[in-house]
Amino acid sequence: MQRATAQLAERGDGRCVLSGALTLETVPWLWRQLEAGPLLRAARSAELSGVTDSDSAGLALLVTWRASCKGAGAELRFENVPEQLLALARLTDAQSLLASDAAIA
Repeated sequence: MQRATAQLAERGDGRCVLSGALTLETVPWLWRQLEAGPLLRAARSAELSGVTDSDSAGLALLVTWRASCKGAGAELRFENVPEQLLALARLTDAQSLLASDAAIA
């Protein structure tokens, strides 16, 4: 069985790219990466088109990350959210917590 991997790349000006698996296996590592830099509270935009797998832990990470930014006065927008995450957000009635715009209906 192959181990899931994730990547977090900072692009400057509060922008970043998340790719790979956003799952229970990768979320602890991703959270540590967020805590180690300014993105946990100062991210403005997270590109998610490279996310290849996700589960409820991944959704929870995104919702918590967005709340952390909001608490610090920043508005984090998720761009190109994969359908799997959109479906999970709708299923759990979390679409308003994940949505930055009208993309999730």
